[in-house]
Amino acid sequence: MDPRDYRDARWHALLREAEELGVPAEDAPAVVARVLGEQQRRIRRADDPDPLVREALADAVLGPPERTGRRRWPAALILAAGLLVLGVVVLLTRPQPPPADHLGDDQLPSLFGFDRTTAEQVLEDRGFEVQLRTFQSCEVRDRVVASDPGPGARVDRGDEVIVYTSLPTSNNCLPRYAYREAAWRFLDFANGRGPAPEFADRVFVYPEDGRRLVLTGAETADPEAWAATGVFSRVRAASDDVALVSERPLAYAVPAIRVVDATEDLGTCGVPATAVAGTSDAIAVLVRPADRQGCSLRIELYRDAERRIESVAVYPAVD
Repeated sequence: MDPRDYRDARWHALLREAEELGVPAEDAPAVVARVLGEQQRRIRRADDPDPLVREALADAVLGPPERTGRRRWPAALILAAGLLVLGVVVLLTRPQPPPADHLGDDQLPSLFGFDRTTAEQVLEDRGFEVQLRTFQSCEVRDRVVASDPGPGARVDRGDEVIVYTSLPTSNNCLPRYAYREAAWRFLDFANGRGPAPEFADRVFVYPEDGRRLVLTGAETADPEAWAATGVFSRVRAASDDVALVSERPLAYAVPAIRVVDATEDLGTCGVPATAVAGTSDAIAVLVRPADRQGCSLRIELYRDAERRIESVAVYPAVD
């Protein structure tokens, strides 16, 4: 398995495991990163790296277990026992349909973009027992940052799901916190999970085809008025994206967002600047694809001096 894919899929779970082993929260990222670095070769060779990484993490925190003198079985006997077990497994198991890049009804849904209240409601409506826990993160407060089991896991009604939500505790979170709040308000509105953010009396919308549409203040609060722009459908498609990372263990990746100044992070995904007279500030919300391939969906929000959105420009994700 690719070590980078494994890290993306299991990072938060390994952080929690490190903390449960007694590692302080502020030291957990460094400990987990060191263990993953030391185990890269073994991860690459393994179909299911989870057991070996968890063992290495426990050894790194608690020290390796003491070896006890035990009688070794003859190699031939071990081989025979292994073949017997393999034969039983082959006889008793049936092949499962391979997981695809979408989630079925028997899999835990993606909680990307959900706040704690919405996530709890969605999961309880599907019959799960939900536990809410906080996790130190610079994400907007109460926004879901992880779950256990993760998205795509095979689940049944009545299963317990632990949802981890953000609790910002560091001053390092402050510089762009207000921008992330503004970004999530717009994304929540577009995804049908929240009220409209504050818009100006007239809003210019620049869809991907270069047109310029104008919505009145009253229209901006009506999701149906946005249908002709294609903005909301783009946001919803990007937010619903999932990507299969590993079949063993079964793991999926979900999108992620970045919030930058509208003039930043163009790179190979460069887009023409949208000139909006009198704009006080402008931010770009980048919804990165779940598989991290290609260019992100880019939504630029231009706001006036009163922090009301007066223009929205959308540039679709490119493979």
